[in-house]
Amino acid sequence: MRRLVVAAAALGVACTRAPATPAPATPASVTSLGAADWSRVRFFLDSAVADTAAPGAVLGVSFRGEHRYYSTGRLGLENRLRPDSTSVYDLASLTKVIGLTTAVMLAVDDGRINIDAPIQRYVPEFSGPHKAMVSVRHLLTHSSGLRAGRPLFRETTDRAGALALTDTTPLDTLPGVRMTYSDLGAIVLTQVVERVYGMRLDSLLEQRVCGPLGMRSTRYLPPASWLTRMAPTENDPWRGRMIWGE
Repeated sequence: MRRLVVAAAALGVACTRAPATPAPATPASVTSLGAADWSRVRFFLDSAVADTAAPGAVLGVSFRGEHRYYSTGRLGLENRLRPDSTSVYDLASLTKVIGLTTAVMLAVDDGRINIDAPIQRYVPEFSGPHKAMVSVRHLLTHSSGLRAGRPLFRETTDRAGALALTDTTPLDTLPGVRMTYSDLGAIVLTQVVERVYGMRLDSLLEQRVCGPLGMRSTRYLPPASWLTRMAPTENDPWRGRMIWGE
């Protein structure tokens, strides 16, 4: 994935021999999105699509009540519709940050989770050597000792089986020894949240986050009625088909 990074910097130069304290930087004055020069970002996105980095792209910017977007390309390799401000994309692992981590923090604020409590307080099935030492904080910081992942999709066919395999996966190291980005840790945290609230993660986030914030196009398990505005995720060689809206 290619990313565009825009940085602003101020450089102060002293003209005397003695060190001088630089004057505070004056922030750029932006009064309207409509007055901004969009040519460079349009060129960047158009070039990325032309270079096959992605079938299409949408940039959205909100500033002081104004909303502007620019789109280019198409929704998918086999979908020639041009994306727009209503297009929906798969957020993939951003669900860990936007969804799961937010849910954990809600539970902490609600007094349902102690961030330094052992996971076994909430999920007793999380069992095995040294797992009693693993805390919620360890999972949030990917320092629990769990491996990065395992091919659950090959080992089981249902949710309950995947959770059971995750809970009994041995630790690779003692908790706190090193940071390893772990999908398994996110699965365990999902169970913690669902246990303390007594509901599925998707339902919780709809009630507590997406609904109240008016995020009407952000959710898990999108309905079939969204397909016409959804971009495909990937052509999955294991399934032998395009993953789209799942």
